Amino acid sequence: MLDELRAHGVRATFFVVVRRGAAHPEIVRRVLSEGHAVGSHTWSHPEPGALTWPRLWRDVLTGRRILDEVVGHRTALFRPPQGHLDRATTTAVRLAQLQPWLWTTDPRDWEPDRRTDEIVDIVRHMPPGGVVLLHDGLEQPRAARALDRSATVRAIPAIVDAVKARGLNFATLAE
Repeated sequence: MLDELRAHGVRATFFVVVRRGAAHPEIVRRVLSEGHAVGSHTWSHPEPGALTWPRLWRDVLTGRRILDEVVGHRTALFRPPQGHLDRATTTAVRLAQLQPWLWTTDPRDWEPDRRTDEIVDIVRHMPPGGVVLLHDGLEQPRAARALDRSATVRAIPAIVDAVKARGLNFATLAE
């Protein structure tokens, strides 16, 4: 995904499941060095509503703190797993001094057997100023075959062309 974004001169925002980012800090540093933004997607990507308040708080705060260590500066961007912002998650996000983000366009690239053309068609019609949700990995796939991210990677050139043809540009959420 990074190679395709670089080839097309596009910057994006990556929300990192921080335990994975901590295991591969070189990838997180590459993301930043290529001009992308980075935010937390929690420490472990818990199933929404499955954690007690203390465990949820620990997961959100640990994600923020460890990601700050990996990138070498404060990171405030946050995307909750599955976009779940209930009262407990919202409270944890505020206490951790994070800025939550959701999306306006979800091509559901996380579904098993999602085709490249389906992803592109949905993104092609996103509103100006929209935020597209794409996945370069999955934590809780519905099926093992959903771990294949090639349809999403193949969609990037067509997405870039479709968005630029509409006179729109790409930006990170940190801009």
